[in-house]
Amino acid sequence: MSNLDCDGDTKLDRHFGYSSYIGSGAWLTNEQSGKVDVGGKSKQWTYFVKIVAADSTDKLINGKWYTSAGQEIGVAIWGEFAVVQEVYNDPSAGAHGILYKSPAGPGLGNLN
Repeated sequence: MSNLDCDGDTKLDRHFGYSSYIGSGAWLTNEQSGKVDVGGKSKQWTYFVKIVAADSTDKLINGKWYTSAGQEIGVAIWGEFAVVQEVYNDPSAGAHGILYKSPAGPGLGNLN
């Protein structure tokens, strides 16, 4: 979603100039954090995810997006997007580090 109203409808734009997010170059990051009580001690957990819109030449196969060359981009989410990186740290659960990193690259804007 854009932070602009380019079409004058008084709403923030979604894929302005495109019929969908496919091929738009859209991306987002989401970060969450919280605390959990473990034996009277407060432990911090964090979660971070990078998501990119698929390109018009990408293929959706069995719930994952692939480039036209057949390289895995990431797990499909919201139909038109792929998760390219997930990081989860929770000392109370023994979780630490990268859950998923796209073989095509976890960067933003390098796939479209």
